[in-house]
Amino acid sequence: MLTLRALMVAIAIGTSTLAHAGTQVLGFEIGSTTVDQLKQDLRGKTKLESTGTNKYSGGEMFKTDGSSYGNEGLTKALYVFDDQRELAAVIMVMAKHRFDSVFQFLESKYKVVAQQRPFVGDRYAKFRPSDAVIELDAPHLSFDMEVRYVRNDLMQKFIAQSEADAAAKKRSEASQF
Repeated sequence: MLTLRALMVAIAIGTSTLAHAGTQVLGFEIGSTTVDQLKQDLRGKTKLESTGTNKYSGGEMFKTDGSSYGNEGLTKALYVFDDQRELAAVIMVMAKHRFDSVFQFLESKYKVVAQQRPFVGDRYAKFRPSDAVIELDAPHLSFDMEVRYVRNDLMQKFIAQSEADAAAKKRSEASQF
């Protein structure tokens, strides 16, 4: 009986771990994949180029073209890491004509929390997995769209810093009058 109980506990723990796996994008897990894992996985498949340090996460950033992923319309991928060298965001640039198909795929996996999908004009959608925010952003006068996967803590830092920057700019402008 004890062995059966231990087996049941092990199954429950394994199932809960799988249920809480991080959000996946391009074969990498937000919040878990490290810089070294990314470099190793992409070695020989595509050119990975360092683009400096991210202002909000304090971590390294790397970019690559989209040719090695086999994903139609993907032209660029930017990987943003945090100061612990874990993946905090992935920003993909894709051909805008893929908006509907990408939307449908994401809608089948995640809860839609916002959407703006006019026939003509800017198109936008936001999805909410438990550990991240996923945004599709297709400006009307562009041929490209961005697909952004951003870990929750990085999104909060970005919003807070953007609000602080806007307030500082407003104060600076007001002081001139």
